[in-house]
Amino acid sequence: MSVEHGEFSISLEGKIIKTKLIGSFNEFGAKRYAEAVIEVVKQLEGKPFAILVNNVDLFGGTPEAYQVLDQYNIWVNQQNMLAKAFVFDAAILATIMKNMSPSMKADNIQMFKTLEAAESWLEEVLQHHAEIRA
Repeated sequence: MSVEHGEFSISLEGKIIKTKLIGSFNEFGAKRYAEAVIEVVKQLEGKPFAILVNNVDLFGGTPEAYQVLDQYNIWVNQQNMLAKAFVFDAAILATIMKNMSPSMKADNIQMFKTLEAAESWLEEVLQHHAEIRA
């Protein structure tokens, strides 16, 4: 029997998938989170989107959780994701995530200290994409 650790919430607001991670994650909690986000991405049916990950209440994860997230990130990076913004109030967690998950080093992924800054950047990216396509 597997016991999940870590809580999360997910919502879709316009073209931005907003997620919040809470607590410490093991591989089972990370897998449940990844599957839930993948489900939302699939509902978008190939339309462009952005992801905002609020990690202010995240304590971290097991090495296995980071492996699951890396596989998820590789998949999501291959979808029509225009940008992904992470919000951390502890810089060390951002560093750990980058080091434990090599797929986090993509150009369209940025780390922020505030939700406002992250949302602003994502809106700019989405606006720029809309202007290019117009």
